[in-house]
Amino acid sequence: MSKRLKSYFFMIISTITWGAFLPIVKLGFNDSDITPFRFLFYRFCLAGVLSIPIVIYYWRKIKHKWQTLKTIVFLEIIETTLALSCLYIGLSQISALEANIIATSAPLFIIFGGIIFLKERQDRHEWLGLIFAFFGTILITLEPMWHGDGSLMNSLSGNLLIIAHNILNAIYFLLAKKRYHKIPKLFVSSISFYVGIITFAILSMAELQFDLNLWQNNIINDLSSSMVWGVVIYGAIFGSIIGLTAYIKGQDGIEASEASLFTYLQPAIYIPLGYFLLQESASFLQIFSLLI
Repeated sequence: MSKRLKSYFFMIISTITWGAFLPIVKLGFNDSDITPFRFLFYRFCLAGVLSIPIVIYYWRKIKHKWQTLKTIVFLEIIETTLALSCLYIGLSQISALEANIIATSAPLFIIFGGIIFLKERQDRHEWLGLIFAFFGTILITLEPMWHGDGSLMNSLSGNLLIIAHNILNAIYFLLAKKRYHKIPKLFVSSISFYVGIITFAILSMAELQFDLNLWQNNIINDLSSSMVWGVVIYGAIFGSIIGLTAYIKGQDGIEASEASLFTYLQPAIYIPLGYFLLQESASFLQIFSLLI
């Protein structure tokens, strides 16, 4: 199998695991009192435990250990802490379908970043596609303004948080393409879990004014739910270990802008899943924007 076909294989794996992710997480949010920060804390705790053998194995092999570790921690704060915070706080305010549709515009930001920072070239028809994609992104982001109901500000802020996630996500993957090229991808994703454990433990305590007794009681209450456990297990194994590793690995053999285009395949996963799990259906404007 050629290097390019291997990249396509890994990108398809990432597309499937991430396409199903937000509807499954939203199901957990709807059926419990879990907050985005606590969900991410549980997700990365489980992923961190499962990845201990990976960290031990690769730590012995890596040269310039501490310099490599500093690079990973810096980049993973951007993606794991900042980008995912925006994504899941936004998801708590809007439907999973709406969050997924807006997140599908992520290639737009990665392609522009690739043009500016990686000097990747785009053909004339690709520029035309970018213009259409930008127009569709604006339509879906500002959709709450067309409704004019009482949920306007909540929906609009949720949409803008997903856009902020897309921007941070683009910054991360563009930096990762240059700095992670010679670092084992499983080691990168494993270290990201420990970044998540520390930062989301702090953030989940901060939202409770660092009341440790209340934090502990909330954790006990959250983890008494089988639904929360199911969502956390999916997030740890498929969303973190498999999905992130596959995406970073897939970028190795193709341009960052080309890798990002696989995001456009995710509606084939999340639209039917959102309908069957959450009874969410897309509006005409959402479908129109997605097609654009």
